Amino acid sequence: MRLSLFLFASASTFAQGVINDVTQLNPIPVARVVTPTSIEQIVAEVKANPWPISIGGGRFSMGGQTATQGALQLDMRQFDRVIDLDRQKKEITVQAGITWRKIQEFIDPHELSLQVMQSYANFTVGGALSVNAHGRYMGMGPAVLSVKSIRLVLANGDVVLATPDTNRELFYGAIGGYGAMGVIAEATLRLADNVKVERRTQLMPFTAYADYFQKQVRGKTDIIFHNADMYPDAFESVRVTSYVKTDKPVTVADRLIPIDRDYRTLHWMHLVNSEWPGGKLMRQFFGEPFLNRGEKVVWRNYEASYNVQELEPASREKSTYVLQEFFIPVGDLNSFAPKMVQILQRHNVNTINISIRHAYPDPGTLLAWAREEVFAFVLYYKQGTSHADRHEVAMWTRELIDAAIAHRGAYYLPYQIWGTDQQFHKAYPRADEFFALKAKVDPTYKFRNKLWDAYYHPANLPASQAPSGDPVERLAKIPNYKRDEAQTYLTLPEWYLVYSPGEYAHYIKQHEPSGYPYFASIKQFWDTYKDVRSNIEKKYPFNWGYHVMVFVIGSSFTTENTLKGVYEQTIGRVAEWTAGSQFTEEDHFAAEVAQHYVDFIRVTPWYEYPFLAQMQKLWREVPLSGAHPIRKLERRLALSFEYLAKAQYGMLIKLASKTAYGDEDSEMLAIVENADAAVKTETKLLVVEQFADSTLVSLPRYEEFGGVVQRLVRQGVRFREVAGNNEILLTTIVPNDWQPNLPAGKIVLSHPILTEVNRKRLGIVVPVNALHTVLPAMEQGGLKLEHLYDY
Repeated sequence: MRLSLFLFASASTFAQGVINDVTQLNPIPVARVVTPTSIEQIVAEVKANPWPISIGGGRFSMGGQTATQGALQLDMRQFDRVIDLDRQKKEITVQAGITWRKIQEFIDPHELSLQVMQSYANFTVGGALSVNAHGRYMGMGPAVLSVKSIRLVLANGDVVLATPDTNRELFYGAIGGYGAMGVIAEATLRLADNVKVERRTQLMPFTAYADYFQKQVRGKTDIIFHNADMYPDAFESVRVTSYVKTDKPVTVADRLIPIDRDYRTLHWMHLVNSEWPGGKLMRQFFGEPFLNRGEKVVWRNYEASYNVQELEPASREKSTYVLQEFFIPVGDLNSFAPKMVQILQRHNVNTINISIRHAYPDPGTLLAWAREEVFAFVLYYKQGTSHADRHEVAMWTRELIDAAIAHRGAYYLPYQIWGTDQQFHKAYPRADEFFALKAKVDPTYKFRNKLWDAYYHPANLPASQAPSGDPVERLAKIPNYKRDEAQTYLTLPEWYLVYSPGEYAHYIKQHEPSGYPYFASIKQFWDTYKDVRSNIEKKYPFNWGYHVMVFVIGSSFTTENTLKGVYEQTIGRVAEWTAGSQFTEEDHFAAEVAQHYVDFIRVTPWYEYPFLAQMQKLWREVPLSGAHPIRKLERRLALSFEYLAKAQYGMLIKLASKTAYGDEDSEMLAIVENADAAVKTETKLLVVEQFADSTLVSLPRYEEFGGVVQRLVRQGVRFREVAGNNEILLTTIVPNDWQPNLPAGKIVLSHPILTEVNRKRLGIVVPVNALHTVLPAMEQGGLKLEHLYDY
């Protein structure tokens, strides 16, 4: 599968003044869009424009790298002429808005080919140089290796020539600089001969690839293109594909891939791969062998002229295809890959393909992604477009970035901007040098985009350049920003169904299960629900749907504990007596599963728990023979019945839940102050939008929420509101004789811990804007936050 550097250049214009990228995830309103056709126009706009300026070309970036709010957008796509071709020197000079495809059409009659470019020809030269792109070319690497010179328009309107020797700083700052130094207006590129290439492909275990590459690929001058595609979801096999220089006659008459090619078959294959059960296996064992059948000999230019339309889905409204990329030193190939695979599998990433490319070291760009010889892991995946989907992507992307950094590697910057400030500086150790150069040539931060808004923090920024705006109007337009404040109370009964199993798991580690207070637990659940209702019934509208849900889960909890209580205090107690109150292997197994279940349901719905797998493990791993055979048999049968019943019931609840509610959002939005420092270190915090004196951030829900809020408060962050709400419920476990001494908050619930006579659970409602005082006071008083209840 030819999934490669589906890369950069800018973002599609859907309406006048709105810039978006190919993923459709980042609409950005701009003040004005200008389409220059001459370098004089570019200079005039740069000199005259008082606002920030952003630069766009082919418009395939994936994180706002070509725009920022309120900027003048230079749309470079009509600045696309060939200025000069020197056939003897094999050099071409072009305006930066030209696409690689247009260059190919110009040079192909002269039997010339581009030396380095991405796998897809739709992108612009300026965009590709701005990201220092790469492709599948063997013996090469970053695009800078093929660049003889550039002409750059600086922030003051000066036009300078930059080469590896003349204005060296600007040359190595602008290439791979994402528009930070100025407008790359022209470029002189080195060319190569257009030769015929033959496809050679084979399937092999991933573990064999490093040795194969060193012996069969590296240093072979007749290999023009090379990559290896890892097959998800196991990632144990790779298809290795090389295009080798040949004198054989071509099997495809076209010298370039036709612009009007029909890609409906490929679109259908992508849909099967990403959505169908078994689709990835169908790709590996049927689709790829079909695409790679027979002999294929083509021109180099043909193999370099892929069109991104072959990847474009019918719609990107609810899901979209996206890239991430990680660069790893060649010697770390086999140690990085298992970590990458573990992260992708743990987060259930809908991976379409991982293409492995090779690159020799960068000659000196300030933001070099190949500081030494590297393999590039080009990760192509499908994700949903909701805030919750994006939040999940951010989490696993940051884990992959950490894994790459641990191997002295880097992550690529043209994609969704999820890396923290700290991760950025670790992956790009010359960033401070790069920013110092930007401050020198662009002192008013004229050239900017979302990438530099995230990582560049200039001192003494002019007031006209600072973020501004009132969040109220913006928030009103965000779907699901405002959540029902009553939910912070109503989620407490749900969480009781975590706390009670937690008490049970802790109890049966040291006590016989017949002594657990099953019936008191039932009463405490309904008492909790009663207290919740008394606190909200006159304050908030009655949420019939949620109250019915609480009644249903409460009834299930009541039924389960009634059955277990009756059983354990009769048959179970007799079986305990036959064992002389000694624990069997089955008892220990039951305690381990109970704790594992509690840990699981803190972050995942209970109906996802693998009860059947635990039943199989019980019969497979716990010995049948041993002391106290009556108790062993009784426990084995009782546990098997329990796990089987819960597995079947869980399947029904899962189906009903998905049908009624769909997938739950996993994130919430909040307005905070003083977020700058936390953004650099808190991996669970995502900045959605910056306002004049506050920040709209995305936070994880459920179990993670309280921990993230605590860490943010410790770093000086102050909360204005969470999900549009002003009050929030928390619980803490305290000694029975604890006296309230918190700076704010109201106790709305007090229940004993049933298995610990000296402690109780308190429910405290706290103003959101007082979290920065209440949470530190709790810590100083020795109280542990049990849970902070989201909405």
